[in-house]
Amino acid sequence: MSRASEKVLNDLHTKLAEVLKDALQDKNDPETGEKLPPNAAILNVARQFLKDNKIEAGLVNTDSAIGSLADLPVFDDDENVVPFRASK
Repeated sequence: MSRASEKVLNDLHTKLAEVLKDALQDKNDPETGEKLPPNAAILNVARQFLKDNKIEAGLVNTDSAIGSLADLPVFDDDENVVPFRASK
């Protein structure tokens, strides 16, 4: 069996990125119109895809979606809320 060409692999990589982007677009429940949360499995695949491609958030604007994660509570092993300290 021959190896896939670089073009085929590049096309596959691009298609995966497109599928993930589409899967992460806001979706609404057709009956209620309420916004649906993204599927956890898709989020995990997207996270791994970004990690595998060495995509990281650099300096994050606190007004952005990623920056707003710093405002979420953090729990220790005993489920106590502890202050989040972003590494600098």
